[in-house]
Amino acid sequence: MVVSLVVILGVVGAVLLFAPQPGAVEQPQVGGTQAVTAVGEAATVLGTTPLLLVAGPAADELAPSDVPEASDVVDVGEGWRLDYTRTETTDDVATWRLGLLSPQDRRVDLEQAVGPSDEWLTRADAGAVGPPEPVDLGGLSWSRQVRGDGDTAYTHVGDTTDGDGEPELTTVVSGTSDHEDLRRVVELVGASLG
Repeated sequence: MVVSLVVILGVVGAVLLFAPQPGAVEQPQVGGTQAVTAVGEAATVLGTTPLLLVAGPAADELAPSDVPEASDVVDVGEGWRLDYTRTETTDDVATWRLGLLSPQDRRVDLEQAVGPSDEWLTRADAGAVGPPEPVDLGGLSWSRQVRGDGDTAYTHVGDTTDGDGEPELTTVVSGTSDHEDLRRVVELVGASLG
């Protein structure tokens, strides 16, 4: 019985040793034209045009005529990848969501909503470790909150309307830690919104 077990384990080990191993799985990234289509759909749902963050190849694909006029396009720079864009309803609030991967493969997420509910705002700092800290980045005042899961979220609550009577978006930029990539995106977003 022991000999049978050793033979079986030897065969299984040999198969595993010589079987081809998959390399890194490359997720398809969002292209510039896909992002423009998504931001156009989000503008219809939100009633105002959210920010469009683009990176590297996605930025190169865009012609000025492609971008909706009211949209601020923020190029986060080379080496970044646009991972996803979508509009969804979170806590009964229409929300624009966009995800980026930094050159160091750190995730940075952007969420924007018009007139979010208290539940939506509470979710943004779910499991908070301490009170929010006011921070000025990119010319805007943000509330920095470390979440219970280790993520850091920067929240800028927009006014009801801007000077043109358009509703202002509340913006949350979050990442898996308070790393320099996250702060860079917050500064770029703040400069664009300000």
